[in-house]
Amino acid sequence: MPTETGGGVFRRVVRWMYGSMARGVIFSCAFVLLLAVGYLRLMNAISGESSHGCPRAASDLRQSALPGRYTGTGGMEIDLVYGRPSAPEGQASFEVRNWRYSDYEHGDDSSGSFDGSGSWEYEPRSGVKGMQIRLDFDEGPQPGKPAPISFLVVGGGGGRPVLFDDVDPDVCPDIVMNKSD
Repeated sequence: MPTETGGGVFRRVVRWMYGSMARGVIFSCAFVLLLAVGYLRLMNAISGESSHGCPRAASDLRQSALPGRYTGTGGMEIDLVYGRPSAPEGQASFEVRNWRYSDYEHGDDSSGSFDGSGSWEYEPRSGVKGMQIRLDFDEGPQPGKPAPISFLVVGGGGGRPVLFDDVDPDVCPDIVMNKSD
């Protein structure tokens, strides 16, 4: 029984694939489709764009679109407002409920949560595209506990603001807060 070399087997497979017009068209279309999908995935990976529904930083949302109540992971809530009775006039303030400390690990609630309040500022992110909210707590975090989550990236989702904790840009965030009103 004669054995074929690697090149002979390859030629027989190619001859079979393109042996009839219909098979040739089908295999050619499948090959082009696979190339296109591979190219798009490669470009997506290079650009850093999210492809699986993860929120992305937005640069085009105005600060005036942000006030309201946001709810998210583990019952976390934040109310962003302009002014409150105890704040200086025109100051952007917030109140949080079930707020996490920054040492959480993918849903780990070992360090607990707290309720608190303070002021917030809308500012560009340092060294990367997009805007963020910086939270300055007046009250709430307990002494001796880790620092609370104090920076939330501002993203857009269906025309509505979304706030999220961008710990690792290669992984979808654990904390995503959607505007509820």
